Order: sequence, then structure tokens, then C-alpha cells
Amino acid sequence: MPGLQLRTVVAIVATSLAACAPPATEQAPAPTAAPIATTAPAPAAIEVASGLSAYRWQLRTATDARGQSLAALFPSAERPLGLGFADGRVNVEGACNRMGASYTLLEGGKIQVGQAMSTMMACPPPLDRVDAAVAAVLAGTLQVAIEGTADAPTLRLVAADGSILQLAGAPTPETRFGGPGTIAFLEVAAQSGPCEDPPASERRCLMVRERHFDADGLATGTPGEFRPLPSGIEGYMPTEGQRQVLRVKRFQREAAAGGEPEVHFVLDLVIETEIVAP
Repeated sequence: MPGLQLRTVVAIVATSLAACAPPATEQAPAPTAAPIATTAPAPAAIEVASGLSAYRWQLRTATDARGQSLAALFPSAERPLGLGFADGRVNVEGACNRMGASYTLLEGGKIQVGQAMSTMMACPPPLDRVDAAVAAVLAGTLQVAIEGTADAPTLRLVAADGSILQLAGAPTPETRFGGPGTIAFLEVAAQSGPCEDPPASERRCLMVRERHFDADGLATGTPGEFRPLPSGIEGYMPTEGQRQVLRVKRFQREAAAGGEPEVHFVLDLVIETEIVAP
């Protein structure tokens, strides 16, 4: 029958097309996302408010707005300029005179520095130019940033005139010893003496004795015998032939098992100097 023949032909064609189709392939699984590479988090920025006073800052570079070195701030390699921040004051170390100024923290990483005050001692060149150069930079509003890590921080100060100071930080004794020291007074003999290190050696040590003063600054009590101080006094350079009375900070660290507490002295101020004839 014609209808039957047509259905048979259609069936044969469909079967033939199916036979010619390529075999079905198993679909490959969707690729998985590659793990995201991670890096160690950047060290947290050191907070300006606490970081300023936690370190003593030594000047490394100083340039003006044109990028030229401020040579007046580098009078001698043996006398580097430094800054210390404590109790709302910034003190300058290594200048001709003792210098200091008040400062106030502002928003936006800035400080406002007050009028600089200093002693009036005369100094030979090139040290005589340092004070004016420091006062010109540390004035008004400065942009402040503390960069690097807690072990090796860098202080960046940008003055209103475009000058840029870069200073390296070293922990203060208060930071190193975990707290404030106590004020004491030491008299340093004009001549060093033998140390008590056994066995006997030729090493020479500072000879010191403790002094006491009342609230009016008058000496009280009777000084004891001079004794050697093998560890010296941090920040103090003795001069043979000069007897000096120093105001120092005394720090004490807990002793290891069976040992004695470690006592460390840091110079705060020279309050008396006398030339002693040999």
C-alpha cells in the first residue's frame, strides 16, 4: 500500500541518519577555580601618637622643597641630630644649644609645633648654624608619618615650606625596659678608675657616687665613696679632668634565676661641671 511504503521509507531514513551521527561523548567536568594566591598582611602602621614618644629619632636625610640637601643640619658625622618626643614636648639633640618646643597632635597626621626655646651658648662653625636651621624647619604645622616596622621605624616630617626630614627610630629606654625610670643623681669623678672585673684587668671605668638634693635643689647628706660603674651611663661621654654631677634615669630589669636585677642609667641632664687640675 502506498501509505505503508511511505512510512517505511521515513523510518529507514531516520534510522540511517541516526547511524551516521557521531557517538555521544561524556561531557568533561567544569574546571574548578584555581586557588587565590594570598600574601602576608602588610604590617600595621605605627600610630603617630604613641610612636613618636616610643622612639628616639636620628636624622638620616633632610631636603628642601627643591630636593636639595639641608647641609646645615649635618654639621658633623660624630654629632648626628636627633629628636625626642615626650610629655607634649619635642627636644632636639646634637644641636649647638639645648633646644625644645611644645607640640600638639592634630587630625590628619599632623602636629603643631610651638615656639622653640634654647640655651644661648656660642658654638664654633659649622655647629653655630644648626640651631637656626632646626628652628626654621620645626615650626608651625608639620605633616607626620611613621613608616616601616616596629623594629625599624622611619619618621617622615614635612614642613610647611616643603622641607622633608627622614629620621630612623631606636626604642627609648622606657620602651626597652617596659616603663618609666626613676630620677637619681650621680657624681662622676674627674678621672676614671680600675674596674672590679675578675680577673684583674687594665680596663678603666667611670667612677661614680650617688648624690641627693632637696626640693630646692640644695645638696643633702654626705656623699659616699666613689665606685666603678662598668656599664657606664647611656648618652653620656665623660671628659677626663671634668667632675660632673648628672641627673639620670635609673631603670631596673628583673633578674634571671639566681642573679641580681640589672640596673641601667640613662643621662637626663648635666647639672654641674668642674674642671679639676691633674
